[in-house]
Amino acid sequence: MNAKFDTHTGALSAILLLFAVGPLLAQISSANRLTEAFALEKEGKPAPAIVELRTLLDSNSLDALGSGKAWNLLGLAYEDLGEFALSQHAYEESLRILEGLPDNIRDYAMALNDFGALYVATGQLEVAEKLRSKALGLYEKVKDHGGIARSSGDLAGSAFSQKNVAMGSKYLERAVKEARLASDLDDDDRAAIASLQGWKAQLNGDVAMSIVRYRQALDLSRRSHGEEHPFTGWSYLLLGAAHAEAGQLTTGLGEMRQGLAVLDRMLATRTRGTL
Repeated sequence: MNAKFDTHTGALSAILLLFAVGPLLAQISSANRLTEAFALEKEGKPAPAIVELRTLLDSNSLDALGSGKAWNLLGLAYEDLGEFALSQHAYEESLRILEGLPDNIRDYAMALNDFGALYVATGQLEVAEKLRSKALGLYEKVKDHGGIARSSGDLAGSAFSQKNVAMGSKYLERAVKEARLASDLDDDDRAAIASLQGWKAQLNGDVAMSIVRYRQALDLSRRSHGEEHPFTGWSYLLLGAAHAEAGQLTTGLGEMRQGLAVLDRMLATRTRGTL
């Protein structure tokens, strides 16, 4: 009798444990899938990232924070494919969700900053600057050195694109300073800062220094992603243009051809997948 009772009790306990732990396991699985989607986007594979993110969002298995992050990643991926209307919708959904989570200021700031990139891509620099300035203020509020470095760098790029070297240099100086204090920057972040330093040098007529900085950015991108990545392709183009400007035409043209070849191959592969 006792053995039978113990058996039933053990079965009941297992069922209750399953009900209690099941949702947690589902959340862990969804979080892992979100991480995998981020890795695909970072590797320059937006199409498969979109498939994974849409499936994940349709499953309703993410909590509010996870959903906000997923929509932000979806915005990035659609932007990479030139699907700007879909990208805008995704970013707006991300901001709508994250704005209601006051304990996650960093994620909201990140979405604002990423949304700014879409407006840069569509030539709306004034709107982009407003979004990224707001993101910068939020990062400053929570003393997020990495976020401050990224936002400052992006604002520097917008200023340089408008030939505002003084303003761009101010933001770039801030980015470099904060990068030294940050503990969460990766090679992509460091390559972005190096490219900005190359751009600044080029605008100031210091072609030799621009070559040094663009080479540094290329080395960082190749170390992180190898040859077959959009960042590597663009880095070859920038370095080649600087060499050409310095009068090293053979070297410059060779690097620009190499960069275009990488970008052409990536364009052929990055659109694969079901959208």
